[in-house]
Amino acid sequence: MQTIILTILFLIPPAYLVYLVAVYARTKVPYVRTSRARLPLIMKEMNIGPETVIYDLGCGKGDVLFAAEKFHPKKLVGFELSPLHAWYGKIKAWLCRSKVRIHCRDFFVADISEADIIYLFLVQSAINKVWPKLKKEAKPGTKLLVLSSKIPELTGRRVVTMKNGSAVPGGIYVYTV
Repeated sequence: MQTIILTILFLIPPAYLVYLVAVYARTKVPYVRTSRARLPLIMKEMNIGPETVIYDLGCGKGDVLFAAEKFHPKKLVGFELSPLHAWYGKIKAWLCRSKVRIHCRDFFVADISEADIIYLFLVQSAINKVWPKLKKEAKPGTKLLVLSSKIPELTGRRVVTMKNGSAVPGGIYVYTV
């Protein structure tokens, strides 16, 4: 019995690595979670109110959405293509009786017009692909928070760094559509 348990425990990390490579092959975006140290700064920049609707495109396990929930927004919606990460977030939301809703589907086919704030932590090539959708579908005044990548076409952005002086690689870019 111990041998079986040890074998399973030994196989989990390589199986997870293979899974991450397969997801990357499909999405061309690696799984990298937003650092917990950055969450307070991101929440401050979101400036969440009781009527705020927050979308996270490529939400992973929903860490940003769960952090934002503490500020009591109206709605929290995430989209994630990785079934493992999406279901982890869904189960966490269910267990915590959270109002976070994570959808295991491509955000390119999702309606994002309801969002007041859209958070993105994607590679630059994915940001470049999603920008036409944001430009077309986001309502005027929607705040975009983009971690580590720029939206080249948008001007008037603010770049935020952490208070202790350590720069967030690439910064947190804050835009208004």
